[in-house]
Amino acid sequence: MVDLAVLSLIKADIPTLALISGCVAILQALAFCVAWSLNRRTPGLGRWTVGSLLGGGGLLLMLYRQGIDSPLLTHWLPTLLVWAGAALLYVGAAEFRGRRALLKGPLLCCVPALAGYLWFGWGSPQTWLRPIFYSTPAVLFLGLTAREWLGEQRAGLRVASCCGGVAAVIYALTYVARAWLIAIHQVDPEPLQGGGAQVMVIVSTLLWLFCWTYTALLLLNQWHHSEKVRFHEAQLMAQKDLVQVERQLALRERELLNERTLRQRDLLLRDLHDGIGGMTANLVLLVSMGRREEEAGERHELMRHIEHLVVDCNREVRSLMDVLEKGPVEWGQFLRELREHAEHLTAGHGFQLDWQVSGELPTSPLSDAAARLSLLRCLKEAVSNLARHAHARHATIRVRFFKQSFGVTVRDDGIGLKNREVAASGGRGLANMRRRCEELRGRVTIHRNCGTTLRFIIPLPVTLQGIAKKPPIRDLACA
Repeated sequence: MVDLAVLSLIKADIPTLALISGCVAILQALAFCVAWSLNRRTPGLGRWTVGSLLGGGGLLLMLYRQGIDSPLLTHWLPTLLVWAGAALLYVGAAEFRGRRALLKGPLLCCVPALAGYLWFGWGSPQTWLRPIFYSTPAVLFLGLTAREWLGEQRAGLRVASCCGGVAAVIYALTYVARAWLIAIHQVDPEPLQGGGAQVMVIVSTLLWLFCWTYTALLLLNQWHHSEKVRFHEAQLMAQKDLVQVERQLALRERELLNERTLRQRDLLLRDLHDGIGGMTANLVLLVSMGRREEEAGERHELMRHIEHLVVDCNREVRSLMDVLEKGPVEWGQFLRELREHAEHLTAGHGFQLDWQVSGELPTSPLSDAAARLSLLRCLKEAVSNLARHAHARHATIRVRFFKQSFGVTVRDDGIGLKNREVAASGGRGLANMRRRCEELRGRVTIHRNCGTTLRFIIPLPVTLQGIAKKPPIRDLACA
């Protein structure tokens, strides 16, 4: 009599326990929805929310088995919802750890499990084998979930993850125990018909819901705490990097200041060499020639060239002072100044000059004062080398304009740059010409055959730009 009373009590309490489990599952799903709406950045929480909704819906649908005779609604659909909820639990756990979920194999296992569940539920009298196929996907996904949680190694999340993993293992073992007990005793597998195995699963489901809710809330709290710690550490690292970058910027600023100083020194040395330096060298030559000259007419001619060079020196000084104040200069005026300089130099050294200009002059003037001055000094340096070192009888200067560039050819019939004294002097004039051409985006070529030929090709419009290669310090100091 006592056994019958206990059995009747168990049979009466199983639907009540199932209803309580279903209501707790729905409340858990609602709690997950609220948590997910407030914490959308938390990885895996959205999967867990959908999984809770599916699992709770499946538990509630199973309660209608005694009142509704619809296998599709009360058997098949709840089974698929429970499996989907377990699968989303695993996917969410993998996403929470930042790993990729492996679903191909488990989903393939669901196909024969569903076929066996349907066959032994309605196509075969051996219905007591149905729980084996029903439990296989659920146990598989719970085991994968437990593996993810037990493998968590992040500080602060390890304890909560281990609790969830142990709870998932225990819940999966209850499914295994239920299927084994029903298969051994060959009893009715219907969960609402009574029996110790059915009570064990429903009670374990209720406990699992409580444990899983507690684990999820603990994981959510610890994850936010770890994110704050990580953000604080990232801020500290960013501040350290900022300090390091500021130090590097200060160091780079000092380097740029030093480079700018060397650059200005180099420009000053070149300006002095190509401008006043070349003129004073010619003055020395003319004065030396005047001392040796005995005829008054020739001496007068030398004095006239010396006067012209002194005027050029004065003009050069003014150019250095107001290079940034002068306005645009027309190409005709620029060429006249260059021609006058070349004619006076060649006449002073006693050889003829052939000046030729071909092509259409650009309509736009030379508006860049620094570029104009650099170009003028480059060409004057070529003429000065011709006058000082060529020992020629005849010289030719040809200026030819093209659509996007112009060229200047300086040719003589003397010994020119083959002179050993020029090579031994350090060649600063040639180095200056090459560097000025590079800064003007052009190039200069030198040919030594029956005299010397210098060819300049300069793009239009004439502009000045810096170049990456800096001259060696020894060149800067070379006089």
